[in-house]
Amino acid sequence: MEVVVLVEFEAGAAPARAALLERVGALALSGQGRLSFVATEAGGPDARERDVVAIGLTRAAAAAGLIERWRGEGILTDATPARVLRVQPIWSMEPLALMFP
Repeated sequence: MEVVVLVEFEAGAAPARAALLERVGALALSGQGRLSFVATEAGGPDARERDVVAIGLTRAAAAAGLIERWRGEGILTDATPARVLRVQPIWSMEPLALMFP
């Protein structure tokens, strides 16, 4: 994946989250992206819990257009945070391979 799009919803915003997950399913079927994870960020004394949806996309150039389209469709409001993170490839080796080359 070249980029990950993080979208945050107020915890309990099930209809908007479900609509976004449907769109991500279509992206996965077309080979353009995939659902990376869904998590809940714990709220603090002054903050409510938030659901975070991470979507991996194969083309970085598509991220801005998708976010704009989802806002136009009403899935994301103007107040819904959506961030695009570029994935940096790193080299790593499993510990077992290091022990037994």
